[in-house]
Amino acid sequence: MNKFLSLKELSTNQADQYNQAKTKAFPPVINESQTIKAYWDRMETYFPEYQHFLIGSEGELIGFINMIPFHFGQPLSKLPDRGWDWMLEKSIYDYESKVAPNYLGALQVIVRKNYQNQGYSKKILSQAKQFMRDSKFQNLIIPIRPTLKHLHPTVPMEEYLKLKDDGKAYDPWVRTHINGGAQIIKVCNQSMTVEGDLIMWERILGQKVVESGEYILKGALRPIVIDIENNTGQYLEPNVWVKYD
Repeated sequence: MNKFLSLKELSTNQADQYNQAKTKAFPPVINESQTIKAYWDRMETYFPEYQHFLIGSEGELIGFINMIPFHFGQPLSKLPDRGWDWMLEKSIYDYESKVAPNYLGALQVIVRKNYQNQGYSKKILSQAKQFMRDSKFQNLIIPIRPTLKHLHPTVPMEEYLKLKDDGKAYDPWVRTHINGGAQIIKVCNQSMTVEGDLIMWERILGQKVVESGEYILKGALRPIVIDIENNTGQYLEPNVWVKYD
């Protein structure tokens, strides 16, 4: 029988599976995020009870959700364009400043490869919604990363969300959230920022960068913008703010 565990309850093997899964779930550019490097360890240290792991009958890790509490005193329509980066930073700042949270945020939902397309993401989201209710937060807020947006990197996120498949949202992850009761708040076009010099971007792109401009990177939701003269490149990942009441 499947069950949920918190971060502190994981076995060594389950923790290893977790660490591997969170590294492999997204394209390598995400692992270059300075926000992740600066705050992720603190997030796990401060909020172990907010990390929920679905464990199978044989003790294997099926999937998980990383959640955080934070305070926001404005209408949700005012949530910032910085999205994911902002929410993680805000949660850490609030905790260290002893600011009482009123919202529950989710940073990512990951189902390990062997267990995908079996309905486990819905079970994990249901667990998160129950945790929101039990903890008496106003809403569950997620800056989601649409699953198939990387296939359309030059299409603005606002236009991507209008795409339909048989009358429903084209993107399966967007569709999963809508079917689960989520409401789209708005797009956050600078949800995650990754910056670095040309050496870093040539490594990630797997090619020599010889001129300024936009470069398509496999798995990225938007082109990388390279500035040769200033020896820098920038990736601004767009996400979509959604909420569960």
